[in-house]
Amino acid sequence: MNEDGKVILIEKAVRTIPYGFLGVLFSVYLSQLGLGAFLIGVVLALTVASSAAYTLVASIFADRLGRKRTLIFFALTDALAGAFLFSSDSLWAPIVAGIVGNMTVGAGEVGPFLTLEQAILPGTSDTRRRTLGFSVYNLIGYVSSSAGALLVGLPQYIGSGIAGYRPLFLGYLASGLLGAYLYSRLSKRVEQEKTAWASISVLSEASKPIVRRLSALFALDSFGGGFIGISILSYYFYARYSLQLGSLGLLFAGTQIITAISFLVAERIARQIGLLKTMVYTHIPSNLLLAVIPFVASAPIAVGLLLSRQSLSQMDVPTRQSYLMSVVPEADRTPAAGFTNASRSVAQTFSPSLAGYAIATLWLGSPFVIAGGLKVAYDLSLYKIFHRVKPPQESNITG
Repeated sequence: MNEDGKVILIEKAVRTIPYGFLGVLFSVYLSQLGLGAFLIGVVLALTVASSAAYTLVASIFADRLGRKRTLIFFALTDALAGAFLFSSDSLWAPIVAGIVGNMTVGAGEVGPFLTLEQAILPGTSDTRRRTLGFSVYNLIGYVSSSAGALLVGLPQYIGSGIAGYRPLFLGYLASGLLGAYLYSRLSKRVEQEKTAWASISVLSEASKPIVRRLSALFALDSFGGGFIGISILSYYFYARYSLQLGSLGLLFAGTQIITAISFLVAERIARQIGLLKTMVYTHIPSNLLLAVIPFVASAPIAVGLLLSRQSLSQMDVPTRQSYLMSVVPEADRTPAAGFTNASRSVAQTFSPSLAGYAIATLWLGSPFVIAGGLKVAYDLSLYKIFHRVKPPQESNITG
């Protein structure tokens, strides 16, 4: 991996540490500010919606304006969001921060950073190591996120009430500034040739049907995942089992570490059976485990099921990214990544508020069942539509 790839990996760590603690504490923080389940879901939906808008902007304009320049801009928006959270403990501050910044409160990172880094990474190493590169990239993100999740217990030692959160919000601000500096170190090699932009229709004719179908399928998966994003999971374990922030931090740090390890396993499995089969064969059992969680009364058993689920549920992430980057031409990588990620973000925009409504009017555990059903439907549809579309590097894999 060249120097640009190393910068991307370092910045992934810098960015996802604060995302780790924000994902766990944000819904609890909103609850402590006086919001109920439905309104918490609405605020989370606004946060995801702004990320979707940023992703769409990046997918259309980043190659024209410059990937490096665009990444610096979005890093600075994170710093601005951190400044809002740090400067005020009124209710408007987290709402504005959620709209301005790119914080991850849903099921995995789906913002503009992911879109552009996903397009840059294939050019930082050779084709044979592409899936490994994406596995390491996601591993670093989840390990860093787990480190961030461990920090959510700090407020109780720092200060009373919500004032104890401010040092963490200051860390979020600092990560945005450091991210902008790191992105400024990227070379010209990360940029796409301007000649690829013949018109606003940025995808080639060959890529359009592939990207459209994958976007629709990824949207279904993300819509389901939004019902059990980390903030919703955090609220569930907080409300159902009375787990406090310190315990929640340990729980989600554990899930992130298990997930990180699974990425390396996914790369090995993909070498043997292919990217698409790895995505589907690991995702279905994980979603069945997810649907079972709300039916157990014991916190330890629920935690065990969640950890078991996490050992499988994200194996499709590096394989999905590698698959997409393999089945479209190099010139289409940024818009392909952008449109598929934007579809995921847009679909996930509606899920948190619907999850909050389901919790408030139906049953605290209903989001788990809804998410499990939707995500299994995605898995079966993905395999049916794309099982004959093989990446070039899998020509030697049979079946």
